[in-house]
Amino acid sequence: FQLQQLTERLVEDAHHLAWELRPAVLDDLGLETAISNYVEKWSERNSISLDFHSGLNKLRVPPAIETAVFRIVQEALTNVIKHAQATRVSVMLEYRYDELLVIVEDNGRGFQPEVPLTVQECGGLGLVGIRERVSLIGGKLNLESEPGCGATLAIRIPAPASVPQEAFAYERAAHFLSR
Repeated sequence: FQLQQLTERLVEDAHHLAWELRPAVLDDLGLETAISNYVEKWSERNSISLDFHSGLNKLRVPPAIETAVFRIVQEALTNVIKHAQATRVSVMLEYRYDELLVIVEDNGRGFQPEVPLTVQECGGLGLVGIRERVSLIGGKLNLESEPGCGATLAIRIPAPASVPQEAFAYERAAHFLSR
């Protein structure tokens, strides 16, 4: 009986890990929905108030950018749990002038962003991993924080957007019916 429970738990954990790495909802419904679902569960699991705002309006960006942004938000929220001692977090996605803007802000204890961090110093990837992901997709990272005043992570990524396929199907159907 214990072996069966352990096996079920391992399968559950493997499924959760796979979802965390690249959730199917990212492919099916896009970045906006994937992050919305993730932050809702994150907030419930960690008992931290989280506001999510998105101006993407179902716009899609290339899959590599969607995956990187999803992982960046995950890592930023992991950092909040590990280091910030925050009680409130905001996550914002916005698309402006062929750029994807991603902001993660908390009211935690803050830190000195000008102090260079290495993987060895922080015991994990954290900000080092975020910087690397942002760089790999051609983005720019701006980090604002000071001790006692929370932190704001702002990322700008050049990202051509596309209109969701269902919008095209609807337009074609409406046009066809109007003849």
